[in-house]
Amino acid sequence: MTKEIPVPKRELIDLYWNQNKKPREIAKQFGIKNERTIRRKMERYGIKRKTLSEAMTIKFKKPFSGDLAEKAYFLGLRAGDFHAKRVKKCIRIQTSTTHQAQVNLLKDAFENYGQLCIYLSKNKARQDEWFIYEDLQPSFDFLLNKPTHIPQWILDDDDLFFKFLAAYMDCEGNWHLTKSHKIHSRFTFRLRTGDKEILEDINEKLKLIGYKTVFSLSAKKGNNYFKPLNIDIYNLTLNGKVQISRLINQLLPSTKHSEKIQKMEFMLKHQNSKYVELIDDWTRIRDMIKKEILISNK
Repeated sequence: MTKEIPVPKRELIDLYWNQNKKPREIAKQFGIKNERTIRRKMERYGIKRKTLSEAMTIKFKKPFSGDLAEKAYFLGLRAGDFHAKRVKKCIRIQTSTTHQAQVNLLKDAFENYGQLCIYLSKNKARQDEWFIYEDLQPSFDFLLNKPTHIPQWILDDDDLFFKFLAAYMDCEGNWHLTKSHKIHSRFTFRLRTGDKEILEDINEKLKLIGYKTVFSLSAKKGNNYFKPLNIDIYNLTLNGKVQISRLINQLLPSTKHSEKIQKMEFMLKHQNSKYVELIDDWTRIRDMIKKEILISNK
């Protein structure tokens, strides 16, 4: 008698539903010659079979792990540039961009959970841009509502707070090099958004753990030099190389935005350099970033 090859129920569910593998692929993986053996095991375990529509869906989707560090980072993205909505049985996380770094940010953030989709969005009112999205399992429904405040469970834990801030910075943050006292260099970090409550939460948390911040109204709702504003815009700014370096060291392990990583690493490397020694290399970094703007195939 041939000994039956064991296939654990939990692993079979993961392979069939989460990794979207077909019974014949699962059978081959376990060294089972006939895919009917896998189908019988599914019936025995009470594993629901896919509908034709579900079977034709080839996008990889995996349920959220429940890891709080990941959740804090994902909520930081959602509070920033990324929108989420329900599409059939999926949670779609999406944004539009002209920058390759933003495409890579979404891909890297959710690489374990879904498949990146991208297509060109043409708009007569502005330059062409890319619409990017990933369809995720329903377990990502915590992304549906855009945060208006940072959840208390994140604020209560410094590590989780910097996960959230790294993601929000990936979307909304800017790093600047300017001249100070004729020859010296000044490093600045700035968040400039209309998310007043989010910025207030970040401001209070940073001050609580020893940072010196400047929080101000940047532009009022209404007519503006560049374009009409629908909401007030606020600035949260940090200056000073010591605390900028401290902040970078706390954000770098979690940040995924390649353009901002370049600037952060540059600042760490040149903390003691004068402005004239830095400006050429800094300008080259900025020019290189500008060249990475996505160009459509026209």
